[in-house]
Amino acid sequence: MLLFYLSTAVMFTIKSKLFQLTKIHKWAGGTVIRILKPSGRKETKNGISQFGAFCSVLAACIGTGNIVGVATAISSGGAGSVFWMCLSAFFGMATSYAENTLGIRYRKREDKKLKGGAFMYMEHGVKMPNLAKSYAALCLFSSLGSGNMTQANSVSESLLGAFNIPKIVTGFAVSVICLLIIKGGVKRIAKINEVVVPAMSIGFLALSFWIIIKNRQKLPNCFKDIFTKAFAKKNGAAFSGVTAIRYGVARGVFSNEAGIGSSTIIHAEDELSTEAQQGYLGAFEVFVDTILLCTITALSILVSGAFTENSTLFGAELSIAAYSALGEWGKKGIAVLTAVFGFMSLVGWSFYGEKSGEIIFGEKISKIYKYIYCTISFFGCISSPKLIWSLSDITNGLMALPNLFSIIILRNEVNWERKIRNEGVLKSG
Repeated sequence: MLLFYLSTAVMFTIKSKLFQLTKIHKWAGGTVIRILKPSGRKETKNGISQFGAFCSVLAACIGTGNIVGVATAISSGGAGSVFWMCLSAFFGMATSYAENTLGIRYRKREDKKLKGGAFMYMEHGVKMPNLAKSYAALCLFSSLGSGNMTQANSVSESLLGAFNIPKIVTGFAVSVICLLIIKGGVKRIAKINEVVVPAMSIGFLALSFWIIIKNRQKLPNCFKDIFTKAFAKKNGAAFSGVTAIRYGVARGVFSNEAGIGSSTIIHAEDELSTEAQQGYLGAFEVFVDTILLCTITALSILVSGAFTENSTLFGAELSIAAYSALGEWGKKGIAVLTAVFGFMSLVGWSFYGEKSGEIIFGEKISKIYKYIYCTISFFGCISSPKLIWSLSDITNGLMALPNLFSIIILRNEVNWERKIRNEGVLKSG
């Protein structure tokens, strides 16, 4: 599965003529300017703003993927997993561009509501309605697994480790607050993310740079370990290069979701952007999420000394132990950040699952789904973390299969060189 993911990402990188480097002024500079302009925060009656879409996608990624996910990758695959995580994200930027442009191209409006994302290009582009429904079923299942239980589990583990709050108490609070938010629909989710994501990102960067600067003398050895252990042989080493690849790429995929197709669902809610703009925004999200934030998390864990090859710490426990090097402020600060980001990620994935349910059962399922989703989040809080992370790998892999197949079939419709015909114009059925 991981080879399929990487080969697809490499193919789109070649087709784009290495746009990650040749068009950095567009996906980085141009995107930052666009989403920070007043027009970038403008909403339509039924849609959300570019900035709202950006924050909502990041909210669905940052937290468990960046803080806990990186820790699980290092725990399971060693320092070398960081190299493969970043490399997969670099190539994944091209995949994200491709799927998000296609998600905009094949969206349409029905009953004053937008319908877009991976479902639509599978049904109207690949012309396989059954594939679209299969993907929707997998996305629905994934929203309850990796999108819900994984996030909820990280919230409860973090609060238990730092504040000794019982998991059952966290589970009840998460379920109730989540229901209050998602009942307001995508607009309420986006509005909250526009405030929470920037604030928590600043807090996360402040804590991380504090620990990195405090232990800056260890940085050279950390970079050495990341590169050398990415290709280490099994003999004499606790982690092999193969293990590093397996967990590094898996966590990279889980962190930024490029190739899974989930981000296309929220991007399609932005009525004002063109295909190319959403493609560049998707690529920028992958860069920020994995290459920037995940690397900062990894360095913080490695320089702190909390991780050793014989360590039994896993996931949120390792993250909290690493940031505890800053004292009580670090321990409680990273626990709060993990909990908040994990919770917002859980909220964001509820929308993916809701839209997937509508594809299969119609809009009548929406209200029921919200209650089911919040109930399952309670059980996620009190479950075993290793079981939950294994489940997330399985569900992500299953979602990626039909999505990667579809964007490969439609690869010639992704235009990397010039403006795409009728950009931003919704297709009529």
